[in-house]
Amino acid sequence: MRKTFPVASYSTSVESPKPVEEAFDYMADFRNAEEWDENTSSVKLTSGQAGQAGSEYEVITGFAGRDMKLSYRTVEVDRPSKVVFESSTGMAKIRDTIEFSGDEKGCEVKYDARILTNGLAKVIDPLFSLIFKRVGDRAAASLRKALGAR
Repeated sequence: MRKTFPVASYSTSVESPKPVEEAFDYMADFRNAEEWDENTSSVKLTSGQAGQAGSEYEVITGFAGRDMKLSYRTVEVDRPSKVVFESSTGMAKIRDTIEFSGDEKGCEVKYDARILTNGLAKVIDPLFSLIFKRVGDRAAASLRKALGAR
C-alpha cells in the first residue's frame, strides 16, 4: 500500500433557507453538481440509486485548464446529516464530505473537500493547493446560489 499525503483541501459553509432534508436530498444526488459546480460539465449516475451508499457516478470536471473524467462513489450516507463521496485516480484520492444541520426552517451545509496524493505527487503541493482553492471558491459561490443562501 502506497503512503498518501494531504495535498489540498477546501472547506466552506452555506446558510440556506431550505429545509435540511431538502438540502440533503439535493446534495446527496451528485448529478446536481452540474448545477452548483461550474467546474463540472457532466455527471451521470452509472450504478445504484442516487442518495444511497454505493451509488456511482461518472463526472467530467475541469481542473487546471483541462477536463478530467472521474468516477465517484457514495461511501457514506446518514440522512439528513451527512453524505460522503470519494474518487480515486492513479495519483490521488478525493474525498468530499458534506454535513447538514438545521430543521424545516433552514439549514447550514458544510462542505469539505480533500485531495490526498500518492508518493512523488507531493512535490506539486503548493501549486495544487492554489488551483484547488480557486476551483473551490467558484463552486462555493454557485452552491450558495443553488441553495438560496442568505
